[in-house]
Amino acid sequence: MLVVTTISLSKGFKAWKEMVHASEDKLKEYGMTFIFAGTEADDDSKLHTVIHFESEAHLQRFHQDEELTRRRAEAGAIVETGTFMPISDEAFTNYPLTLNIK
Repeated sequence: MLVVTTISLSKGFKAWKEMVHASEDKLKEYGMTFIFAGTEADDDSKLHTVIHFESEAHLQRFHQDEELTRRRAEAGAIVETGTFMPISDEAFTNYPLTLNIK
């Protein structure tokens, strides 16, 4: 399942990204793959992501993980500002070309 998220960051994208890379074990545990993650061009505190979860059960376990929530908060994620919007199964990605964003 795909989920579009937004959240405010108090420490900017770099700190959050470092936390994500340090939490690869948790991403694997929760069947998570980031399709996209980035902040607004003119506001490094506004994060937008598209995440694939292997199942709704994986998403629920992610939400219930207090340790990961603590890690996210320590990296500057203002957890209470987060939104999660599940996307329909009819969605598609990388059409007509796969993009490599630098």
